[in-house]
Amino acid sequence: MKGALVHQLMAGFARGDAISHEAMALGKVCRDAGFQSRIYAPAGRIAPDSAGDVCPLSECRPSAEDIVILHYSIESKATDVFLRAAGRRVLLYHNITPAEFYEPYDSEVAGALRRAREALPEVLRAAHAVWADSAFNASELQAMGAARARVFPLIFSPEPLDIPPDPALFSRFAGEWTNILFVGRIAPNKRIEDLIEAFAWFHRNISQSSRLIVAGSDRSAPAYFAMLRMYALELDLDSVLFVRFVSPEGLAACYRSAHLFVTTSLHEGYCLPLLEAMHMGVPVIAHGVGGVPEALGGAGVMYDGLDNRQLAALFAEVLSNPELRSRILESQRQRMRQIYARSVGAEFLSLVSEIAPEG
Repeated sequence: MKGALVHQLMAGFARGDAISHEAMALGKVCRDAGFQSRIYAPAGRIAPDSAGDVCPLSECRPSAEDIVILHYSIESKATDVFLRAAGRRVLLYHNITPAEFYEPYDSEVAGALRRAREALPEVLRAAHAVWADSAFNASELQAMGAARARVFPLIFSPEPLDIPPDPALFSRFAGEWTNILFVGRIAPNKRIEDLIEAFAWFHRNISQSSRLIVAGSDRSAPAYFAMLRMYALELDLDSVLFVRFVSPEGLAACYRSAHLFVTTSLHEGYCLPLLEAMHMGVPVIAHGVGGVPEALGGAGVMYDGLDNRQLAALFAEVLSNPELRSRILESQRQRMRQIYARSVGAEFLSLVSEIAPEG
């Protein structure tokens, strides 16, 4: 099937979003493997700075020889296009966040997530191949009867991080402060309020020269973001810094300024920022849910069942114990060597060979 056009269908596209990053990285893999590739999203859901990289969904007209990949995580018009598309249809499952997380903050998004869950069996039936970006996500599909689900892990690209940091942001985070970092979507399933509570105990009882940097877009759940800011104010924490969406240079500045990366998420399909933090040499503490153990691969520090005071004590131990910190960083370097050695192109070609038309 080399030379075929690979159409990637998205619910929306914005730089900095993990699925958008995956689509761009997969496009490069396609081209390196001898395929053409185009990305499509509904016209109103394409970020202005990405218009040159993404085509309006209405322009997607695959032929019978083409491959059509649906990046699936929420209800969208892209699903309708996928269901009636010619060519070989591939479902690439990125996990559907349980709607319950969004219900207190955005009933519209909660409804779209619920409808995506309801439509999943139909999408599975329409697909000639089913891929998932983690074994955790694949197991969910296999439990629904999709025994042929294959694992095609999220693609990690170090190049966007290996750039000079934004000087203004890097300077802002410099000094004698201990910087604890979270990077990711500001979304209810991330349970950032738990991180704020643990940080509050750490800041008041262990290190007053500490701050929490929360870096990520608030577009997924503006009401949740507003709640987090109000909660930090209620706790009288002026050392919690919300930097929202940052440029690639800004993201590099966040990681290079960080002494510790923490995620307290309650639901994760994989969690790409864990790989980013490990690549940048930042010790990682992560709640061991969903696809997190798979992403860490035995590296970093994974926890479960800790209250906020215990979690704060874990922050302190990792930050103050040089021997422990050294062991953590070595485990992360070993994990990243495995990631760097991955042959993404070979994996892609192997998966595509399974859907090649007979004869």
